[in-house]
Amino acid sequence: MGLITWIAVVVTILAIMGLGWNVFVSGVYKGVQKIMDNSTVLKKMTEKAQQLVGSITKNGSEEKILKRPVSNNFNSNLNV
Repeated sequence: MGLITWIAVVVTILAIMGLGWNVFVSGVYKGVQKIMDNSTVLKKMTEKAQQLVGSITKNGSEEKILKRPVSNNFNSNLNV
C-alpha cells in the first residue's frame, strides 16, 4: 500500500477509537445521506442498481424454483 493509503487507514482507525464506533458510523451515514439528497445523478444510479439487483435476485430464485426436480417419494431423504 502507498503512503497515502496508510495515512488514511491510520486516521480512520484513530477517528473510530476517539469517537466510538456508534458515533463514527452514524456520522458516516449522515454524510452519505447528505450526498444522496444533493446528487440526482447518484440517486438515479442507486435506483437503477436496486432495480438491477432486484431483478437478478428475482430471476435467480425463479430459476431455482422452476429447475428443482419434483419427487413423489417423500421418504427418499430419510436414512432409515
